[in-house]
Amino acid sequence: MNKVKLLVVDDHPMLRGGIVSLFAKAENIDVTCEASNGAEALACMENNIPDVVLMDINMDGRLDVTTTEAIKEKWPSVKVIAFSMHEEVQVIRRMLKAGASGYLLKSASHKEVLKAIETVMAGESYFSQEVLDIMTQSLAANGDDSTEEIALSNREREVLHYVAKEYTNQEISDTINISLRTVETHKRNLIKKLRVKNVVGLVRFAIEQGPLLDLH
Repeated sequence: MNKVKLLVVDDHPMLRGGIVSLFAKAENIDVTCEASNGAEALACMENNIPDVVLMDINMDGRLDVTTTEAIKEKWPSVKVIAFSMHEEVQVIRRMLKAGASGYLLKSASHKEVLKAIETVMAGESYFSQEVLDIMTQSLAANGDDSTEEIALSNREREVLHYVAKEYTNQEISDTINISLRTVETHKRNLIKKLRVKNVVGLVRFAIEQGPLLDLH
């Protein structure tokens, strides 16, 4: 099995070196390049395209979302995982809209980072539990004015709300007092209506559009 080619981007040399050292011990990951800022990351990729970019998003004293946008525009198959200290809802949404496949806080363990890489390489999104908690707790916040209105029924909003909180079908059924079959029907309708491929897509949508799913 081919190793996953990883690019590590972080402006703190000691932290970046520590990450690279940890991955040097992983059998299925090969750190092909490391960079201290967005320009270096893009230059690295011109010479050696990675499978995954572990991307610090606060470099040189500013928030950097444009590097992720540039990566996804030129190399759309490359997976970007945001690796950041930022816990702000708007920052998380901006990275997801820029094309990131996952979002981890820097408090994540080495084991969780490995899990995130494996998950995005399998074609799914990965969000640490802390990020999911932050996003689901923001559902009552004011919406982003630039976000389009979503034509969802109140029941669909309820189902999507609990999907984002990782409730099982049975838990959703018990919580809002509808049958399992009805839960499954709502999920199928949501997947079709929101033009996503699966439940992972629903979770991603709910995270990006959280404020519009306010249940209050």
